Amino acid sequence: MAQKHEHGAARISAAVTVAPAAAVLATLALAAVLPASLDVRYLLAYLVALPAMAAAACLALLARSGARAWAGSALVAVVSSVILVLT
Repeated sequence: MAQKHEHGAARISAAVTVAPAAAVLATLALAAVLPASLDVRYLLAYLVALPAMAAAACLALLARSGARAWAGSALVAVVSSVILVLT
């Protein structure tokens, strides 16, 4: 029997708010740890940010529940923030 696929409000709100912010933090953390010049790191973060935001929103919508979408986005944001603080 096919299971009905419903998008809850929690998944949609995570995809619209938290997931893009977490993706931006992840690209900034990636740029902070790359062994390249400042210009190259900035360019890479700038080019990767938009596809990362789109992918994060899609992954949040594909989560099994709203809690998993929020938890996954929050985990990425926390890890990225820790990397940014430590570098």
